[in-house]
Amino acid sequence: MRRVRTIDKLLEYLDSVECPIGKSTISKLIKEEKIPHIRIADRILIFDLDDIDKWLGGSMQEYKAN
Repeated sequence: MRRVRTIDKLLEYLDSVECPIGKSTISKLIKEEKIPHIRIADRILIFDLDDIDKWLGGSMQEYKAN
């Protein structure tokens, strides 16, 4: 399982797969529960990159359409 622990690391990953998204957009998606993540404490988030890849293939297309 590939995981990253911060929004900045997630942003690096998204850039590496040619899907740049701004930090404020990611924060909004987290708040709205529209991006897969695990909150293990108030300020600690974990992103499973396999789930992010699936999200990019499906939900992200819906997000871009809006």
